[in-house]
Amino acid sequence: MSSTVTNETTGTEEPIIDDGEEDSKEILLMKQRVAEMEKEAIKLRELQAAAAMESNAADGEDTNMDTEEDKTIADGRSVYVGNVDYSATPEEIQGHFQACGTINRVTILCDKFTGHPKGFAYVEFAEPEHIDAALTMDNSLFRGRLIKVTPKRTNVPGFNRGRGGRGGYRGGYRGGYRGGGGGYSPYRGGRSRFKLRRSRSTTMSSLQRGACRLMATAATAVKPYPFSKTALIRPEPYMAPPAALKKGKGLMPYLLKSLPTPEKQQMLRSLFSRQSSKQLYPGSIITVNADHAPMTFTGVLLSIRRRGPDTSFVVRNIVQRTGVEMQFFVNSPHVKDIKVLQKPPKGRMRRAKLYYLRDAPDKMSALAGNKKFQ
Repeated sequence: MSSTVTNETTGTEEPIIDDGEEDSKEILLMKQRVAEMEKEAIKLRELQAAAAMESNAADGEDTNMDTEEDKTIADGRSVYVGNVDYSATPEEIQGHFQACGTINRVTILCDKFTGHPKGFAYVEFAEPEHIDAALTMDNSLFRGRLIKVTPKRTNVPGFNRGRGGRGGYRGGYRGGYRGGGGGYSPYRGGRSRFKLRRSRSTTMSSLQRGACRLMATAATAVKPYPFSKTALIRPEPYMAPPAALKKGKGLMPYLLKSLPTPEKQQMLRSLFSRQSSKQLYPGSIITVNADHAPMTFTGVLLSIRRRGPDTSFVVRNIVQRTGVEMQFFVNSPHVKDIKVLQKPPKGRMRRAKLYYLRDAPDKMSALAGNKKFQ
């Protein structure tokens, strides 16, 4: 029985085509391309290193630090500047911190792959005493942004590495029921073709990633920005103040335009003050005379908004079977006077009833026409 089963299974298997020669040719071609790219990247790095050496020799300064002590000392007199505009230059940052003290170096960090600024910088001063003055520039406005200024931290190697983990996930499927003929494995069968295709795809993808990484690092290497310690900032031109500024326009014209007139002050005290016996209450029927159109608007007082000089009130009426509400400001020059035609019944009216009248135009028109209803 076992022999017959094995014959049937072997007869149903698909033929495996050995395409190892084609894979080897493609891999060789990819390796040749990667080797050419590596040579080009090495040439570019050599040219950039030579240009950097020439610029350092021309400037007559050596920016490299030899020991960790020098880096620690430099960090002790440096500050971190965050939220920097991406188009800002070291000269502009130096001009912003020029009043704090003598500046040795301004460093704007850029992304090594794209070459774009990261949005923060480091400013190194000549003396550590200048850091206190630089910290006062925190939340100052630079190119339309509020920058963040803090002391620079000294990086300690391995400080944030941690204690290490206890291992990760041990793998995928580990077998099922062991009794009888063994457990079921979903990954069994078709191994040779799957492994061949997977190794081919992984090799090609790894070669492509390596080539792209080499080209990116070679093409995006940026020449160091030329910077001078003794940058001269052009002072702002001095302009003499005009004669009108020396003479002064005076405060009275502004007060006459902005402060309310005596008539408006009397209106505020008598009609809109809570201590006045003649104050208006919601539910009163009033008439407002305005000089804007000119016009006269009569209606029911719905609400009063007491805000001192900005006091206002809302009046509602029915005009051609349409509810119209108007808000008037007491200190507006268009409001001439306010007349009380009828006070609310029993001296006051609940606000709920006033807003209920919005949905009852007949009752509102009766109130506006100075008629009482049961």
